[in-house]
Amino acid sequence: KHIVTGDLRVVGNKALQSLMSKGPSYREKPRVNWDINLYHIRKGLKQCKKDWANLENVDERVLDEWYDDVWSEIKSKVSVLKGYESSYKGKILDSPKVKKVLFDLHRDFVIVPTDKASNNISIVCKKFYLETSMKELGLGSFMNKTKTYIKSDKSRDDIIKEHKSHLVKILNDPVSYKLPFLYWIPKMHKKPYSKQRYIAVSRVCTTKTLSQAITKCLTLVEREQRFISNRFKTNHGIDPMWIINNSFNVHDMIDKLNFNKKAKHVKTYDFSTLYTSIPHQDLKIRIAKVIRDAFTESKKDFISIYKSSAKWSNNPKDKTLHMNCDDLINNINYLIDNIYVTFGDNTFRQVIGIPMGTDCAPVLANLYLFSYEFDWLRKKCEGKQINHLFIKKFRFCSRYIDDLLMINNDCFMDNVIREIYPKELDLVPDNFNGDTVDFLDLNLTVKDGVIRTKLFDKRDDFDFPIVSFPDLSGNIPKSQSYGVFSGELVRYARACNSFDDFLSRSKLLVKKLLSQHFIIRKLIKTYRKFCDRHLLLIQKYGKKVLTAHKHWHT
Repeated sequence: KHIVTGDLRVVGNKALQSLMSKGPSYREKPRVNWDINLYHIRKGLKQCKKDWANLENVDERVLDEWYDDVWSEIKSKVSVLKGYESSYKGKILDSPKVKKVLFDLHRDFVIVPTDKASNNISIVCKKFYLETSMKELGLGSFMNKTKTYIKSDKSRDDIIKEHKSHLVKILNDPVSYKLPFLYWIPKMHKKPYSKQRYIAVSRVCTTKTLSQAITKCLTLVEREQRFISNRFKTNHGIDPMWIINNSFNVHDMIDKLNFNKKAKHVKTYDFSTLYTSIPHQDLKIRIAKVIRDAFTESKKDFISIYKSSAKWSNNPKDKTLHMNCDDLINNINYLIDNIYVTFGDNTFRQVIGIPMGTDCAPVLANLYLFSYEFDWLRKKCEGKQINHLFIKKFRFCSRYIDDLLMINNDCFMDNVIREIYPKELDLVPDNFNGDTVDFLDLNLTVKDGVIRTKLFDKRDDFDFPIVSFPDLSGNIPKSQSYGVFSGELVRYARACNSFDDFLSRSKLLVKKLLSQHFIIRKLIKTYRKFCDRHLLLIQKYGKKVLTAHKHWHT
């Protein structure tokens, strides 16, 4: 048997257990050296006095009284702040005993984030972690049991050297000289806990700058494909662009249906193992076609790539990174052919799929699926025998990467999955009956022709407490942290049709924040600001929403 757990009691040391329960982003407060702080404050104050006197062309002594008053006020404030540190016990990680426990823990276990709950720490038996990774990569006794990766005959240095020589010709920025490494995180919400999500990651790697540039270009290509899709919609009455970026698009679609009370059926589908199932050759062909169509539509010859975006251009500046249609296609092909990951001393090339962790993976997967969806709808709408009733069943579709929502489709999708998507991809329907589904952060329920929404969080069903939101006992700014509360309230108000659902979520949030050293008085103040700034958003709840904070303790 092996240990895969989020139960931190396995740590043994209560102080370390308490620290780890706050998540990997938590930072302990250091002891403040007030003598050094006061020295630098006084030095800055004296310089301010001197500069001000010079600016006004007066003797510095004119400002002596002002200087004494300010300095006295500073010392008074610091004296108060010192009182808050009277109970300071030092950093837990500075304790030799805790360091020894942590060292022993690292010897026998791997400590990783948890899937879907990245602030939660999972502890995995090191032997099991290594065996599972070796199975994924086909190492040792698992050799030839994987088709996703092949062991590279090239040395790591040769691969990096090859990447460097190729990429410095393309990119203005210098190429980093590292390859990403492969690790996995446990899916603690799945039973058994031995299921994993594999991620290839590196803060800097040889292809990262290229992947970032491709992401900007493909985002622009997707935008151009939306123009093409809108024209198709005008001609045929159905939108082939199912890609959405957040739940806002779902709300817009639901509002249109609810206005006429024509909602009847909801269904969701999920692509299992999408990223690791896409065939490379098919991906290249499909993405190339999408890119060529976008360039034709734009009537531009180049894409100019800037720090945070990309734009179409006919005459890019020489110093600006830019690509034409063939350049972009060739760079994507190069990236696909050069997906390497490291594991220990071994290096592998991924020959099927694209790794989670690379910047352009989501947009590549999105456009790949879009190409199949658009081709299928085009055939259905432009064929000799057009079944308009059948086509209408696909009018209300939204897809967020590998999650697909179909409204009023009446399960017609079940019969055409293999017509639309390649055999390598497995699209799995939900287990609901068509009256209710969970999609992104929403629960959708159909009743009397109207879709009612409320907030959905799959982590609510996890059998362990979720670490989320700032803990004000740590070394973080306190006042800015209250903005998190306001942001969550906006999200709740957008998602929840019912005031009772909004209130229920708000109460749970307040309870959690109070346990993490937020102050109720400041939470109430923040809530009132939220109401003032978002009246249009909360007016659906009526006047009672303005006094919702009075129910937080009930």
